Amino acid sequence: MEQIVTFSILVEWVLRIYSWVHIAAFLLSWINADPNNQIVYWINRVTIPMWNWVRYKLPQNLSAFAPIMALLLVIFGEIVLPGIVRTVGASIINDMALDDSLFNIVRYLAYGGLYIFSSIIWFVFILSVLWFVFTLVNPPLNNPFVRAIWFLVDPLITPIQRYLPRSRIDFSPLVLAILALIFRSLVERLMIPVQSGLLI
Repeated sequence: MEQIVTFSILVEWVLRIYSWVHIAAFLLSWINADPNNQIVYWINRVTIPMWNWVRYKLPQNLSAFAPIMALLLVIFGEIVLPGIVRTVGASIINDMALDDSLFNIVRYLAYGGLYIFSSIIWFVFILSVLWFVFTLVNPPLNNPFVRAIWFLVDPLITPIQRYLPRSRIDFSPLVLAILALIFRSLVERLMIPVQSGLLI
């Protein structure tokens, strides 16, 4: 069992480092780093193929968010895969009954899903704040990043706008941001019993 735990820790650290590499790739893309630099070249080589794969799976209007979706997938694996490795290993060496193993795997999948869902809600919060700032400065809608944010936020703020009084400033993005924070706190409360129910 000790070797299985060690392997699960190794899997967790590999995925964690890979998530850090994704974050580094984000930062490098913002500062227009030299692609011919060996470090920059290596980071792009190990992240961009996954970004392109996720971008191919997403609708065209959401393609700008492929790097973030790719990072969330890596984080999901970082949460779920080490636990599944430990659970399957314990089941193989008869340290855990088969039904308990299946139950534990489902728990890990549920916890990982809730964690990603919480992260997406936090992402909606950030987008709402950004869109509120955009409404104040009126950026060009032909910008792909601005259009992608509008595509995501508009279906969420349109119902809110119906119930808000008309004013010179559109406060619906701020209302959405507050609702996102409340909803995220509820999701995190659901995560507590799921996490406490994990057997290994």
